[in-house]
Amino acid sequence: MQVTSGDGVRIVFEVVGSGPPLVLLHGFFGDRTTWRSAGYVDALAGSHRLVLVDARGHGGSDAPHDVDSYRIDRQVGDVVAVLDALDISRVAFWGASMGGIIGLNLLAGHPERLTALIAGGAHGGRVAAAPAEVQQEVELFRSRGTAPFIEMLERQGPLPAWMRAAMQAADPHALAALTAAPEARDGVLERLVQTAVPVLLLAGDRDPRLRSIQDTAARISGATCAELPGCGHFDTFLRLDLALPVVRPFLAAYAAG
Repeated sequence: MQVTSGDGVRIVFEVVGSGPPLVLLHGFFGDRTTWRSAGYVDALAGSHRLVLVDARGHGGSDAPHDVDSYRIDRQVGDVVAVLDALDISRVAFWGASMGGIIGLNLLAGHPERLTALIAGGAHGGRVAAAPAEVQQEVELFRSRGTAPFIEMLERQGPLPAWMRAAMQAADPHALAALTAAPEARDGVLERLVQTAVPVLLLAGDRDPRLRSIQDTAARISGATCAELPGCGHFDTFLRLDLALPVVRPFLAAYAAG
């Protein structure tokens, strides 16, 4: 299935399962198939109507090469376009890393569309990327594709074959534009402080972003931060065995609104 977002970008998605609707949005380098490969679809499709979305620049969705296409408001607009196409007024949302950042911005801009929000490895603070480091990554994508980033992840630990395949299939010029886009992104914490939507933040206790994630949980009224032991940033998504026992009761309590 597909829908055209407000700026003309085509967004691909699929729906599987039955029950209260739950959007699953992957992280940087991933696509909608990574949720299935990691085991989440099999685990959740029996209790939820899963809406798996390919974020712009990933999977089957369009992958523009200009930085402006990856403004956070446009990424949020893609999710709203999918919900409108499916005639879903309110939904639970689970985003991994980049998907979690999009989810937090969705909550800030369209709280009426969410029954609950889960964000893994993501925070609501300002993204403070060093311009020199951003430019270096952009040039790596443009000159060498995703290979250097695959090598970097493999130095940190085993990389599942399905994740390697998703990274190898990605458009490096789209990822370069996406990498450059967050440089000027403001945080949304001030807009989330008094939200009535239940929020669960998942964080690996070895994630470099842990302190920022903890701060986001502390600032948002009623939010909870669950720290997954022994996990770095990517492990927060990979460790289904640690994430699901935390997420299941949260969804049971709040997904249906």
